[in-house]
Amino acid sequence: MMHRSAGRYRSAGSRLREGRRPAFNPAPRPAPHIAWCAGLLVFLILVSGVGRAAMLETAEFVVSVSDGQGNSRSVISNVVPYLPERACFGWRIRLADRRALVRYREVLKLPQAPKFWSGENDAYSPHSFSADRTTATTEEFAAPDKEGWIASSWCIAAGDPTGPHSIDVFIDGQLAKHFDFEVKIIGEAKDK
Repeated sequence: MMHRSAGRYRSAGSRLREGRRPAFNPAPRPAPHIAWCAGLLVFLILVSGVGRAAMLETAEFVVSVSDGQGNSRSVISNVVPYLPERACFGWRIRLADRRALVRYREVLKLPQAPKFWSGENDAYSPHSFSADRTTATTEEFAAPDKEGWIASSWCIAAGDPTGPHSIDVFIDGQLAKHFDFEVKIIGEAKDK
């Protein structure tokens, strides 16, 4: 028994030279981690649709305002009131092709740098910022809800600039929607 076991580790050619035939001559196999990664990539491409163009069904820019008592109201608008800690804005996109997973990139452009950015000093943040701090780029994967919607939102904070803003949303590397909107001091906020 010991002799056979030891011979198993010699090359097939050395066994043939000794007058023995190998029991089998398996083809070289990739390392297990390479095969696993390749399998995962194929799965993501087939199941999630990454790599094919996204079919946009509809897109909305939504503004939400809280009354400070826990109640809020959301409307489709391109005007965001400058109400720090009360007003939020964002986009929703409904995809026609119902995928399990979507890769998106959001580029938010401001007219000037804010006082601070959420995630600015966080190494694990999905956001990156331009050198002049006027642009935030977010790259993430999202699982659409049952109706096919994906969404992202931001909230107004003290020190944020007013004026024209824009958001570009890219899905799987292609521009899906461009949103222009304006942050304005309006109504009661003007008087303060």
